[in-house]
Amino acid sequence: MPGRSLALALAVVLAAPAVAGCKNTSIIPGTEIPDTPDNREILQVIERFRTSFVRQDPAGILATAHPTYYDESGTDDPSDDIVYEELGPILRRRIAQLESVRFTIEYLEVYLRRDRATVNVWIDATFRLKPILGDDGMPRFPPRVVPKQDYAKFELIREGDSWLITKGI
Repeated sequence: MPGRSLALALAVVLAAPAVAGCKNTSIIPGTEIPDTPDNREILQVIERFRTSFVRQDPAGILATAHPTYYDESGTDDPSDDIVYEELGPILRRRIAQLESVRFTIEYLEVYLRRDRATVNVWIDATFRLKPILGDDGMPRFPPRVVPKQDYAKFELIREGDSWLITKGI
C-alpha cells in the first residue's frame, strides 16, 4: 500500500503543471474555445452569418458561404440537398417569409485540421413568420412563431486569408 500512495502522490504532482497550464490558456470571451487567431476568425465568420440572419440580409449570409457549399439538410433525401448555386435564391425566399428573428449561438467546440474547421454549436432561435394573405390581401393564416433549439455543426474552409462556410447554413 505505501507504494500505491507514493504512485498516486507522484501522479498528482506530475499532473498539476498540465492542469495549471490549461488554466493559463486564454479563451474567447463567452465561450470555452481557446483564443487563437484561427478560432477567433472562424467564430467571426459564423457571427457574420448569424447577424446577417437577424438583419434578414440574404446577401450577407451568402457572403459567408464558400463556392463549394453543399448541405444534405440533415436528410438522406437528395431532393432537399443545397448547393452554392441554389443557396442565394433559397435564402431570399426563406428570408422573405420572416417577420422577425431572434437567433443566438453558443459556441461549444472548434476542431481545426490544416485548412478545414468544424464548429459545434447550440442554436437557440425563434422565427416569426409573416401571415399568409388571401387573394383579397387579408390574412388567411396568422403569423406563426417557429422555435428552434438544437445542436448544429458548421464546416468551414480557409480560402486565402479568410474562412468561409462549406456546410451548415
